[in-house]
Amino acid sequence: MKKFVLIGAAGYIAPRHMKAITETNNELTVAYDINDSVGIIDSIFP
Repeated sequence: MKKFVLIGAAGYIAPRHMKAITETNNELTVAYDINDSVGIIDSIFP
């Protein structure tokens, strides 16, 4: 298992990256974006 950090997590392609990380049994440790106005980070980290 690998651990990932995602910077720019509220962008267009970020949800696809988050999904790919979890589907390949890896761990998304940190997701960061200064403009998470759509709640994408909240859907991954409740």
